[in-house]
Amino acid sequence: MRATTRWWILGAILLVCVVGRGVWVLHLVHTHAIVTTTGDAPSYLGPAHELADHFRFVAANSGGKPEFLRTPGYPLFVAAVFRAFGNSTTAVLLVQVLISGLTVLLAYFVAARMWSPNAGLIAALLTAIEPMQSVTTSTLLTECLSTLLLLAVAAVGYEVFRRDDPPLPLLALLGFTIAAVTFVRPVTYYLPIFVIVLLLVRYARRRDRWMDLVKLTAALMVPLVLLVGGWQVRNHERVGSWRFSGIEGKNLYTYRAAAVIARSTHAPFVDVRARMTQQIVKGAGTRTEGAYYGRMYREGSHIIFTHPRDTIIGEIAGLASELFSVRYKFFQYLGRPPATGATLFVATALLLTFYALVIYGAVLVFRRRREIMAHVFVLGVAVYVLVLSAGPEAFGGRGERFRAPIMPILILYAAHAIHELWRARRPAPSAIMAA
Repeated sequence: MRATTRWWILGAILLVCVVGRGVWVLHLVHTHAIVTTTGDAPSYLGPAHELADHFRFVAANSGGKPEFLRTPGYPLFVAAVFRAFGNSTTAVLLVQVLISGLTVLLAYFVAARMWSPNAGLIAALLTAIEPMQSVTTSTLLTECLSTLLLLAVAAVGYEVFRRDDPPLPLLALLGFTIAAVTFVRPVTYYLPIFVIVLLLVRYARRRDRWMDLVKLTAALMVPLVLLVGGWQVRNHERVGSWRFSGIEGKNLYTYRAAAVIARSTHAPFVDVRARMTQQIVKGAGTRTEGAYYGRMYREGSHIIFTHPRDTIIGEIAGLASELFSVRYKFFQYLGRPPATGATLFVATALLLTFYALVIYGAVLVFRRRREIMAHVFVLGVAVYVLVLSAGPEAFGGRGERFRAPIMPILILYAAHAIHELWRARRPAPSAIMAA
């Protein structure tokens, strides 16, 4: 395929993606289907309004209490849109449509860099039509922005690990992109450990290069220490906690520990969660935010470590929900009830087919034995996010939402598989000449 033709096709994919999602967002706004007052959305919109109106990161309607549950990444993005276009959630959603278009474009460039421009076109098309990308684009939640940033982490990390001697600025850029996505979704807080382990593996057999390892690790950590570490210093000063966010303690206590208690006592999870939340709320007004969520973390940790079997079962069930749930979010945004019967069967079959392509694409990569460490990093990012997000908090459709940010990364390998299958079915030029 000629380069000019590829650019026209890519342009058409981007145009259909942006226009289609833009029209869908405007339809949802017109029908008052955008969620702004329930779920997690208010916890982001409140601090965003405070940032836009008063240049302070505090919880809404709290009398100026510092925000600790949410990190500032997504509220800062929303506040920037508010400052530019007024306090319009429609404007935020339309900017997210453009961000989703950038994700499609980045998927093209990453797949083209890994394999070929034709594989890049397939990756762009799959990213444009993947259902959850449209759903997260039309929600006032972190997933749309974090999807782009997570794919950027995969792209930069791929460049780092495909080179024998990556330049220090590239490691610093990787640290910066990890910091950026962590400010949007704290699940990647521990991702630098994975990067450092891969660097250690690379240099373990090259003892004469230990100083290079020290330099690369330092370059990676400088932006992380300055940005992520700086935010933790802020939390220590403002709320009395060295933790990056209160969300870890909340999820640990109100979801994972509550699920453990529900399973061990055979009580409904919803009832146990409500009771435990009520218990932890008692006396909350006399404690700082740091102490409040710190207590959640300690009590939640105690419960899950004293019930390891029930904890593991909950983690596996949550991971299964992330990987295979297709019943809720997409159909909800189509104004339909959760998928059942034939619809559920078709949706599940398509998802399983996609996973089969991802696995086949990964097998092709490892059979070729080239740039193995780079692909271990890219796939490792997806696995890391899936595993760290797993748990009871992934039930009830949230698993689909948690899966969405890593789908473009998986799409890269599905695109590679599709491209290779297409090439395999085409006759070789010599066969054509012989015919």
